[in-house]
Amino acid sequence: MKIKNQLLITHGILVVLALVIVFINISTYKSMENDADIINQAGRLRMLSYNMAQISNQIILENDQIQKDNLASKLKMRIDEFDTTLTLLNGKDMNSNSNNYPRFSVRLETISDEWHVLLKPAYFSIVNSMPKDKSCEKINGEIDAFVNDINEMVSSYSIYAREKITRALIINGGLVLVIIVVTFYSFISTYKGIRKPLKILMRELKALSLVDDEVSKRLKNMDTDEISEMSEYFNEMMYDQLTKTFNRRAGLSKLSRMAQYDNRRHLKLSLCFIDINGLKEVNDQLGHQFGDELIVSTVDGIKVEIREEDFIIRMGGDEFLVVFNGIDCETAEKVWMRIKHRYDQINIEENRKYMISVSHGIVDYGNDEISEVELLIKSADDKMYAEKKYIKEELNVQIIKSEGH
Repeated sequence: MKIKNQLLITHGILVVLALVIVFINISTYKSMENDADIINQAGRLRMLSYNMAQISNQIILENDQIQKDNLASKLKMRIDEFDTTLTLLNGKDMNSNSNNYPRFSVRLETISDEWHVLLKPAYFSIVNSMPKDKSCEKINGEIDAFVNDINEMVSSYSIYAREKITRALIINGGLVLVIIVVTFYSFISTYKGIRKPLKILMRELKALSLVDDEVSKRLKNMDTDEISEMSEYFNEMMYDQLTKTFNRRAGLSKLSRMAQYDNRRHLKLSLCFIDINGLKEVNDQLGHQFGDELIVSTVDGIKVEIREEDFIIRMGGDEFLVVFNGIDCETAEKVWMRIKHRYDQINIEENRKYMISVSHGIVDYGNDEISEVELLIKSADDKMYAEKKYIKEELNVQIIKSEGH
């Protein structure tokens, strides 16, 4: 599986797991709110039961009719509060998670029956001043068992609520563990996926004739676990650090492989050997800072005009080889004219102390003729030298600008 697809899958799994954890936590939080409300309402039933029993006894013992009426009114309010609380609990039992706990529903139903059949009529008998029913004795005889039923309902539901929280924590812990495992697997597999091709690249570099004993020794002793270090070293080994083009060793090796491929497939290949005119003069008179600027500007002008499949090799200090893949000599000359025009624009528009002047020679790697790469480069070098001689002797181009220009 490609590293990109593997990362997409593992990251997708991590996102899904994170969303599941969030959903579980939200659900647990809402359930906790509901459970706390149920427990509070059930506790209120317990408080009201004892309070109504106490008021009932006070009414029986009270001789002052006015005070008795006040207590009766207070008892009536408590009866209404008990009815309201009981109705709320029954509603939550029907519409919330409490109906997932059958024991709560059974006890709530028992308490409701006891209230409506026994206690509520007895309280109303006291409110209506009907002591002959011995309602107070009935209440006192039943209240402890009634409150005990409420206590058991509250206690059992509290245990049930704690168990739900514990289950949610266990599930959360399990999902977090899965996230850790998936993350670790993603890291290890991705690391291996990157490390393997780098090892293959190391073997190929060692196999190339361009790798000398010193390079092989550095590759062999390098810590392959440090991928960034390997990448940095490969960059230093294969590319010229000033121009970011292929160095001579790596570039010629690539060119040789391309030539072999072209021989088998009869593809076109053109080489352009260039030399920067007056680089030594710029270094000597203006300094190496301007000399480096001249080199970089020359290479950048080429990079802008060539295609992605073409590449540049730095052959020496002021010499470069441009490889045009798949085009003939005539087309390559047209590309070079665009490059030269870019140099001319820089010379006219930019206020530099020097002129960009480049000699070039282009040769064609013919379809019918199999040539050695070294001979092909020498042929391009000869053409470049002839142009360089013409520019120097016939055109007498001045690289360093005079103060008046």
